[in-house]
Amino acid sequence: MKKKLILALIILAPFAVSAQSAIINSWSTPDTGSQNLTVHKMVVAALIYNQGVRRIVEDYVVSLYPGMATQSYTLIGDSLVTDESGESQKLKSQGFDGILIMKQTGNNDQQQYIPGRAPVSYTTWGGYWGYWGGPRWVNHYNPGSPGHVQNNYTWFVQVNLYSLGTNTLIYSANTSTARPGGTVPLFEDVSNAIRSQLSTDGIIQ
Repeated sequence: MKKKLILALIILAPFAVSAQSAIINSWSTPDTGSQNLTVHKMVVAALIYNQGVRRIVEDYVVSLYPGMATQSYTLIGDSLVTDESGESQKLKSQGFDGILIMKQTGNNDQQQYIPGRAPVSYTTWGGYWGYWGGPRWVNHYNPGSPGHVQNNYTWFVQVNLYSLGTNTLIYSANTSTARPGGTVPLFEDVSNAIRSQLSTDGIIQ
């Protein structure tokens, strides 16, 4: 039974559909690359109300930055930050020089009706007449393809990276993800897209 399950997963794997995030626009400070604005150790914060989901997302994002990132829930907890200066000093005293914050900013959920298509043989009367001569006349009816409703989901996430040393925004990006499949895969896919750009731009070391 186990072998059959593994074989089924291998067969179905190429057909799996995964979300793909696109960076709509991004900004980084012109001074990126200077010692003061290059992040070496950062806090990762996912602003998600569901604390269980938040932990899953932050754990995943931290795994993309081995040795340099720590989950915010282990440092700040699940309460609102009311003393920014105090929290910044506490984080800096622990060696952190940056904080990466992720937040879903909107969604565009729409339903689109896809019209059906009549059978080819029905499109002209001559074609339909020609169907008369089908084998044993079994082709007396062909339903064609029926119309259906397709759900189009696009969710948006903003990612901001702040320098704790200068208390300034040094990177910001807005992303869109089509058919994300849920909050966790949404943030995971966005995180991968952002990780690639941060590394390419030299904002993280």
